[in-house]
Amino acid sequence: MIPSPFSNFEVQREQRKITVERSFNAPLDPVWAAWTQADILCKWWAPKPYACVIKSLDFREGGRWLYCMQGPQGDRHWCFFDYDVIRPKTFFSGSDAFCDEHGVANTIKPKVAWEAHFAATDDRTVVRVILHFGTPEELDQIVQMGFKEGFTMGLDQLDELLSSGK
Repeated sequence: MIPSPFSNFEVQREQRKITVERSFNAPLDPVWAAWTQADILCKWWAPKPYACVIKSLDFREGGRWLYCMQGPQGDRHWCFFDYDVIRPKTFFSGSDAFCDEHGVANTIKPKVAWEAHFAATDDRTVVRVILHFGTPEELDQIVQMGFKEGFTMGLDQLDELLSSGK
């Protein structure tokens, strides 16, 4: 019997953090690849009807991922992720921000520090993402922008992708 996947989303406003935990009925290797390889990451990262368009992905400590979420009308919302620490198949951390197409950060929206933890048990992989914010108000801003709904949709798309074996 295949265990049912689980998902937790916890907002800790006073601690200025959001913790998201999600299990996938897939081994660690394809889950790690889905978070770190451009050709797979772009298939699930943006919530539909948006598409993730990756301009560059340099997955190494000190590297940067520059991408946009492109809407059905052609609107583009640019972001980057700067990688700080990478421990293959167990952890990576870094920070993200909204930016322009050249990777210049937008100061109107908050920069967020991320930790992504990966753990495998049998045929299941659990991913725990912790987002750290500078202030409770910055956390509120991201929540009000629909982060929970959008990130949950992306994780659901990743679950479908892993289940299909593509």
